[in-house]
Amino acid sequence: MKKQLLIIMVLIFSVQSIYAGCSNKVSFWRTKMSQSQSLELFFLENYGCKGSFYKALSSPEKLYFDTVTYPQGLGKKQYQNRWYAMLLTNDSEFFKRFPTFNNYFNTYKSTLTTQQLHCFEKQHDFPKPVSAKTFFKELAKRDMSNDVSYLYPLIRWSYMNSGTDMQLSAKRVAQAERDFGIQRGRVGDAKQFARYLALFDPEYSDIAQSLAEQLALPPLEVYKLLSILTYLESRGNIFAVSSTGAFGPLQLTMHFYLLYGEPNNPFNPKSSLAKLANKFVHYHHIGKDLDASVIAYKSGSLTKCQEGDPRDVDCRYYQEYKRLMLGMQGMQTKEEISRYLTGKSYFYPELFELKRVKNQNTLKYYEPYQYAVLKGGILKDRAVQSMFLSGQLFHSLGKMRRSDIYELQEKYGRDMIGVVSDKKVCY
Repeated sequence: MKKQLLIIMVLIFSVQSIYAGCSNKVSFWRTKMSQSQSLELFFLENYGCKGSFYKALSSPEKLYFDTVTYPQGLGKKQYQNRWYAMLLTNDSEFFKRFPTFNNYFNTYKSTLTTQQLHCFEKQHDFPKPVSAKTFFKELAKRDMSNDVSYLYPLIRWSYMNSGTDMQLSAKRVAQAERDFGIQRGRVGDAKQFARYLALFDPEYSDIAQSLAEQLALPPLEVYKLLSILTYLESRGNIFAVSSTGAFGPLQLTMHFYLLYGEPNNPFNPKSSLAKLANKFVHYHHIGKDLDASVIAYKSGSLTKCQEGDPRDVDCRYYQEYKRLMLGMQGMQTKEEISRYLTGKSYFYPELFELKRVKNQNTLKYYEPYQYAVLKGGILKDRAVQSMFLSGQLFHSLGKMRRSDIYELQEKYGRDMIGVVSDKKVCY
C-alpha cells in the first residue's frame, strides 16, 4: 500500500511539474504564438501546456488544432508526429523522419541489378561507376538513405524487380498506428469533414483550378469531384489508414505516394490531391469521361461497373459518387456543398489568415516522369541519345514531366512523338 501511495505521489508531482510553467494568461500565449514561425511549431513546442494555450486560441486556430488532432487522446509522441507531418511540406524530409514509409526500398534495394545502378549513376553524371556496397555506404554517410526524391528511379526499379509485398504493407500500417495514434478504418465524422473542407480550402481550390483547366470543366464542378472523393475515402480524417495500406485524406497506397510521380507525404492534403488529380489528367488524355475516370481511380479498371454490380465494393463506391454528384446539381457555393455533405459549414475569412505552413508545389510538380520518343528526325537539334533498359537506343529530350510530352504530341502529332515510362529507360 505504501509503495502504491508513493507511486501516485510521484505521478502527481510529475504532472504538476509539467504544468507548473503553463501560464493561464491569454496575452502570454498570444505573444508566444506571434513569436513562433508557424502554428505547427508552436503546437509542437508546447505539448505540455496544450490545456492552457488552447483557451487562448482564436476560433480558426482551434479549428486547425482540432482537425489535426482528431480524434482526441493522443500520446506526446503521436501528437508531435502529427504536427511534424503537417510541418514537413518538403516530401523528402517527411520520409527521412518517418522511414517506415520507405521500408519497401530499404528491404528490396539489394535486388537492384548492376545495370540498373549504373543507369542511375549515368542519369546523375557520376564520373565513373561505383559498386552497390560503396554507393549505399556513401548514402548512409550523407544521411540520404531515405532521400526518396533522389532515389526515385532506383525505388521504381526495385519494385519492378520484386513486386507487391503485403507483409511490408502491414508493417507500414502497424507502425503508422503507433506513430500517429491512428485507428485503422477510422474516418471523420460530419464535424471533422466540415472543418477539413474549410481549413484546406486554399489547397482544394488550387488543385481544382489546375485540374479544371486540364479537363475543360468549370472549377466548381471539379471541386465537387475532389470533395466527394475525399468524403468517400476518409471523411476528412487527415491521418486515416486502411488495413490494406492506404494513408491520409485521399487514402494513397504506396503505388501513389512513392511510385507515381515525385514521392509525397501521404498526409499532406495538397500533394495527395495532386496525385489524384494527375491520374484524372491521364484518363482524360486517353479519352475517358469523368465517370469512367472515377471507377478507374478506385478499381484500376476502365471498364468495371458498366453494369453497376451492387455486390462489388468498387461499384458501390462509384454509385455513391454518382448519387452525391447528382445531389449537388445546381449548387453554386462551397458552403452549400459542405452543408450537403456534413450539415455544417465553417468557411470564414479568418481561416485564410492562419499562420500555417502550406505546400507550395503545383499539380505539375507531382506529375509522373516519362520520356518522349522522337521519331522521323523530329526536333533533331534538341534531341539526345537515350537507352532503354533492354539496351536499345532511341532519341529523346531526356526525362520530362508528362504534360510537357502531351504538349509536344499536340504540336507535332502522336505519330511523331511517342511516350514511354521512365521505369523502362536507363538514361
